[in-house]
Amino acid sequence: MSTSQDLERTPIMATMSESTTLVPTPLTIIRAETVLSRFPIHTLSKTGGGTIHIRKNSPQGTLDTRWEVSYNARYGPPRQLAYKLDTLVINQKLDALGRPLPTIIKLGSFAHICSLLGIDDGGGTKAAIKKAFYQNVGAYIVATLRYQSNDGRTQTLDTAFHRYSVVLTGEQLPNGAKADAVYLLLDELYRRVLNHVSVRPLDYDYLKALPPMPQRFYELVSFKFFAALRHGRSAAKLGYAEYCLFAPQQRYTNAIQVQKQMYKVHWPHVDAGYITKVQYEAITDADGQPDWLLHYTPGEKARAEYAAFRHQPAERPHPQAEALVQQFYQRFHGLAQVTPTAKELTQATALLTTHGWEKTWYLLTFSHRAAQATRYDPQVFGGILHYTDRALAAYDARAAQGIHGMPRLAARAGLPSFEDWRQMQEAGG
Repeated sequence: MSTSQDLERTPIMATMSESTTLVPTPLTIIRAETVLSRFPIHTLSKTGGGTIHIRKNSPQGTLDTRWEVSYNARYGPPRQLAYKLDTLVINQKLDALGRPLPTIIKLGSFAHICSLLGIDDGGGTKAAIKKAFYQNVGAYIVATLRYQSNDGRTQTLDTAFHRYSVVLTGEQLPNGAKADAVYLLLDELYRRVLNHVSVRPLDYDYLKALPPMPQRFYELVSFKFFAALRHGRSAAKLGYAEYCLFAPQQRYTNAIQVQKQMYKVHWPHVDAGYITKVQYEAITDADGQPDWLLHYTPGEKARAEYAAFRHQPAERPHPQAEALVQQFYQRFHGLAQVTPTAKELTQATALLTTHGWEKTWYLLTFSHRAAQATRYDPQVFGGILHYTDRALAAYDARAAQGIHGMPRLAARAGLPSFEDWRQMQEAGG
């Protein structure tokens, strides 16, 4: 079995350093969701590739995580161009729209899409993009996993789904109109996940400049870098077999092949100053097969990203989040002028995104009454979140009794409708 010393004697150095000197440039931040993006959908090799199959069991032997991706036989697996469509075009649009996302999303013309991809729109480009869209649409996912939603709750995804459909320019939209651009129709389950999970920042211009495999590496290793820098560690760790599984890319068990393969992935990041050093530690996996633990020393660019991202809100507040928190302080403490904390805005945004204005504002009245009955005095907005399930059940019970729509339900609850609230805001009330 290869050792770390064996690997260091390979023709390509196991420790890479001396990156180029960076000229600081402003970051173009894009926020990507943090749950599904960890799992692979695209085959980034130019040839080969089949279905993706990830399965992990709990220590008790029960299924803990399953991620399977199969493809449309006619169009094949989504490859590099399909990956760029998702990460550079679609993710940018989803980020710009904020949350909650609409069901139908206008991406723009083929020329606009080409400009975002940084490619010429002549020749056979349109046909290639069309095929790449069909490959993405044809990716069928079977998933079983648990994740934390942005309200702090543990959620379970156990289903099979497509992420979205595409309507190309000139084709028919659901309302019968002819599409004047390229549109996405989000699958409702996929949309629900996107609306309810946290996002994390990435450097969009850096993503765009990277080849597909180093780009995928950046998506995955950035999680590790953020954690290492946040906890003051000098290096981030990533298992080679784990990376190959989630990239995905072919896994080798020969030290020299591993070194050559990862050199191509690492070098753009070393050259850019994102990584200053890579070291390999020889280990074995659970089946006794050779594996390596990769130790990465963050470079100047990684540290600059972390410093910039620390001062960026992870979530974009819902337009009504501030009003919701202020209403809490008005009702519970009689305070008219309170500036919500970032945590409170995140909590309020999660509620509004998940349940909408109507149900979330009903939660305020329900929790206020329930707190008074038990002499509970929540000091911050998060103190009412444990009432959520009971409030929603009460809301649904009222609706079942024929109290439908915000105007009537809000009147009984003593809450303003959104239109009333907006008019009060415009009037300075």
